[in-house]
Amino acid sequence: MPITPKEFLHDVDHLVALPDVCFRINEMADDPVSSAADMAQIIGRDPNLAAQLLRIANSPYYGFPSKVETISRAITVIGTQDLRDLVLSASVINAFNAKTNELIDMEKYWSHALFTGLVARQLGSKTSTKVLCKERLFVAGLLHDMGQLVMSVKIPELMGIMMSRGKENAEPFFETERLIFNMGHGEIGAELMKQWHLPASLQAVAKYHHEPEKADDFLLEVSIVHIANALAHLSNIGGLGVNEQVKISPLAWKTTGLNKSSLVAAVEVAKSEFKKSVSAFIPFHKAAND
Repeated sequence: MPITPKEFLHDVDHLVALPDVCFRINEMADDPVSSAADMAQIIGRDPNLAAQLLRIANSPYYGFPSKVETISRAITVIGTQDLRDLVLSASVINAFNAKTNELIDMEKYWSHALFTGLVARQLGSKTSTKVLCKERLFVAGLLHDMGQLVMSVKIPELMGIMMSRGKENAEPFFETERLIFNMGHGEIGAELMKQWHLPASLQAVAKYHHEPEKADDFLLEVSIVHIANALAHLSNIGGLGVNEQVKISPLAWKTTGLNKSSLVAAVEVAKSEFKKSVSAFIPFHKAAND
């Protein structure tokens, strides 16, 4: 009998887990009594995370005119909600990078994820329907393929077989996963986000970014990341190295109201942002050592 995503992840905390600071900041961001100083104190307990957040705050991603020198100042200028998303993004990158992974080139994987997030953020300002939180779109794009990392850690041999087939065949990789393993990285990523108590919108994007027509909720966010993911593959920035059929769902076009010219503009801006900011988000990226 096939296992469920929940059963697949029953011992995932032994393999990869978010740091306590991530969960604490998530709680504090919703607590009106918590101050920027309180949050800065919690983040300061993880010097590596604090340094990474300051690099991001001072990167062209935000483009502040003056240098942000403290976490409390970063919280003030960025805002508690956006800082929560940045803490989550940095924590996930660091958590998975801490695991030895012989299957996936982590630099290429996160490059694709980062570029998808940057494109999604740009598309959020170009849709015919107003997006409530463009920064959350960035996080959704950054984490959309997280299930692939979990699979590479939990079932490396089977994941290797799927990737080999994905490089040889023309079928979409998420279909290869289902043919061989009876579930895909979307379902696994969404279930992990659920267990980590991440927002429902992020769960929906992870689960349905290849098939937006199956999404019951958050269809706009799912559609935007679906398109952003396709554009990232077309731009050939990072990824697993498997064959990906790039086909944008008609429903995604209809839901977002985007056109090809708006996509071209979004990709151009995202490429510029990626080049200038990649080393801030991905400390182990080669650009960080140039």
